[in-house]
Amino acid sequence: MAACSPSAEGQRGDDFVIAVAPDSVEQAILGEIYRVLLESVGHPAAVTVVDEAATDPAVDLVRSGQADMAIACTGTLLSQINPQLAEEAAADIAHDDAAGDLNDDTVSETVYEYAVGSFPGDVMTVDPSPAQACAPEGEEPGEGPLPTNVIPVFNKAELNRGQLNRLNFVNRVLATEDLTTMIDEVEGGETVRKVVAEWMLQRTKITVDTQSEDEGDTGESDNVIEQPPM
Repeated sequence: MAACSPSAEGQRGDDFVIAVAPDSVEQAILGEIYRVLLESVGHPAAVTVVDEAATDPAVDLVRSGQADMAIACTGTLLSQINPQLAEEAAADIAHDDAAGDLNDDTVSETVYEYAVGSFPGDVMTVDPSPAQACAPEGEEPGEGPLPTNVIPVFNKAELNRGQLNRLNFVNRVLATEDLTTMIDEVEGGETVRKVVAEWMLQRTKITVDTQSEDEGDTGESDNVIEQPPM
């Protein structure tokens, strides 16, 4: 959780705030991926632990002003903001043998569209990640009744088209296996920033200096030293 720091008495700073749940390595990693990505396109951002991120829908966190971005998964979010439609979608999947694979693109896309169609008008997301997450304790990602593809939820007015395009790109290259591996590395003792920096270089060619001269050996640098063209 080295990438995250709780906000002082709930006060918001000037940076674009990415909310993550306390004690969630998965959300810490995803938040750091989005933070680095936004920094790389000139949009200062900070990952902040928000207690409500463990229980409240990402849409509510953004609309309430507690964060500019919150992390969600399609099926989980749909169940939170439109439970009736989520139940109907789960029933359709259960009764359709051809749709039984939650990793099937058609099923994932349908649940994503249901979730986005249930959004209020002032929030948005990008294309769903192939990565499945948000699994309850004791379950593996994708074991539930609905696909749970990772999506960042954010205020519609905050990001420009170039930033949206880059965010969409990084979300699409994240795989379930990548996320699982990064979680294992962090739980094994690596810092979130180091693990994410290595993944970003491998998958996106964005190079991050995780140990700047100003910050010693903390590994908490925001310095994106190289990125591919927009």
